[in-house]
Amino acid sequence: MKRVGILTSGGDCQALNATMRGVGKGLYNELGSDVEIYGFEEGYKGLIYNEYRLLTARDFSGILTRGGTILGSSRQSFKNMRIPDENGLDKVAAMKQNYRRLDLDCLVILGGNGTQKPTRLPQRAHFPMGFTGFVTTQ
Repeated sequence: MKRVGILTSGGDCQALNATMRGVGKGLYNELGSDVEIYGFEEGYKGLIYNEYRLLTARDFSGILTRGGTILGSSRQSFKNMRIPDENGLDKVAAMKQNYRRLDLDCLVILGGNGTQKPTRLPQRAHFPMGFTGFVTTQ
């Protein structure tokens, strides 16, 4: 069983749903019932606070022409990623813990150039990450 996490982050841009659809349909077509895809709600916030939903093949149907992102998005400032939240939560440690709790094999992060900056922190903290996507309107 392969377990893949996916999130969209940053400002809204074109093709987030289309890109998610490509990833989701590709995984389900290739692996069938041997894959589980976890969609993290509201970008990095979902990974930090363990807010996700299991996405089925049906979730990726009919989203090609929809604007926005079916998972929602939020901005997570690179410079604030290492600063604990208002309750003292270490965000990077929480992301690692939630990744491991779900036993993910890969994390797909979709967004623009600002979205890619925070991906460096988990990698530096020995956070296993599959690959990141780059979608922008520029």
